[in-house]
Amino acid sequence: MKRNIRAVLTLAVGTFFTLSLSAQNNLVPNGSFEQTDGRIRKGDKAIEDVIEWFSPDEENGADVYSKEAKDEWGIPENKMGYQMPLDGQNYAGVRMFGYRGRTKNTFIQVRLKDDMIEGKTYCVNFNIVLSKISRYATNNIGGYLSDRKVRGNTIDDWEIKPQIMHPENKIFMDQYMWKTICGTYTAKGGEKYLTIGNFTNPEEADRDDYESMRRVKGYDQLQTNDAYYFVDDVSVYNMEEISSCTCEEEKKSDEMQVVYSENVSEDADMDAAKKLSLKKVYFDYNSTSPSTPAAIIEVIRLLEENEGLQVKVIGHSSAKEAEKISEDISAKRAKYIHDYLIKRGIDESRLSFEGVGDSQIVDDAGTDEARAKNRRVTFEAR
Repeated sequence: MKRNIRAVLTLAVGTFFTLSLSAQNNLVPNGSFEQTDGRIRKGDKAIEDVIEWFSPDEENGADVYSKEAKDEWGIPENKMGYQMPLDGQNYAGVRMFGYRGRTKNTFIQVRLKDDMIEGKTYCVNFNIVLSKISRYATNNIGGYLSDRKVRGNTIDDWEIKPQIMHPENKIFMDQYMWKTICGTYTAKGGEKYLTIGNFTNPEEADRDDYESMRRVKGYDQLQTNDAYYFVDDVSVYNMEEISSCTCEEEKKSDEMQVVYSENVSEDADMDAAKKLSLKKVYFDYNSTSPSTPAAIIEVIRLLEENEGLQVKVIGHSSAKEAEKISEDISAKRAKYIHDYLIKRGIDESRLSFEGVGDSQIVDDAGTDEARAKNRRVTFEAR
């Protein structure tokens, strides 16, 4: 058995957005796409079914994914890969780049609760993550504030300049962790619409505007010839009502998020129970949502191919989590994976789960990487 171990250090959501606890006046209605006109069953161009939201071009609308939807439009697993929502049970899907313009960009738009006031400064914030099967990642993603609706024909002129973008106009390549785009905007007065998307003509994109992505391990779908992002948790706050709007990467935090992954080469003659016992699912600090979903797909495959296997799902936490978090995060991790396996069709009678806290630490070095190794779910098969 050969091991190829790598640790990926990722600063927690690239931007921090700090609100005063008393300020709750988000000018974006339904900022997490939770309120819909009926259940989302088929998410294709379904942004029109999300209350208060719409697309500038109705014939080329943005998509919506929901935990209530089935199959290719569901959450966390859907036709574009696997992604947990940042907030609530829904998120939008927006094409931010189509290679050489072969597929059109899509956009989402919302009417703010109140018009912006001249001279007032606002903090604008939205979160994105690249889908697992996108062939490309892109930059030029932004938010545009206007006093009137943006129409599809206006976008096609490619003259709109979004006021809210990453200060370095970085290419957003992360396919696991939500990243925040935020910025401050001083109103001219009367702005009432926020439109999110990529307002740069893809036919004029140069090589510095996009990156090619390798297919994520564990996904056998064909990659889409675009840069398709999920969008969640959109907000606009008057700066007078919040403590700060910090839109720069935080260098220090209580717990830097480190996503650890471990690839183990399996011997050809290894039985299914042994293969399953080698699988590990890793988690971010204080999170019950897995950061390595490809490992879960492998577990499901093994269970589907070996119906006689009985499996105990075992949740673990780091020592720091055990010390600082009152609830048993290890049990919650185990239950999350247990319930997800059932949802994916694995018979409940084959499964059990337990949390063991930090009683089975695999690395006690006390570093960020060591703690990341300990935040995991393992499998005991028989």
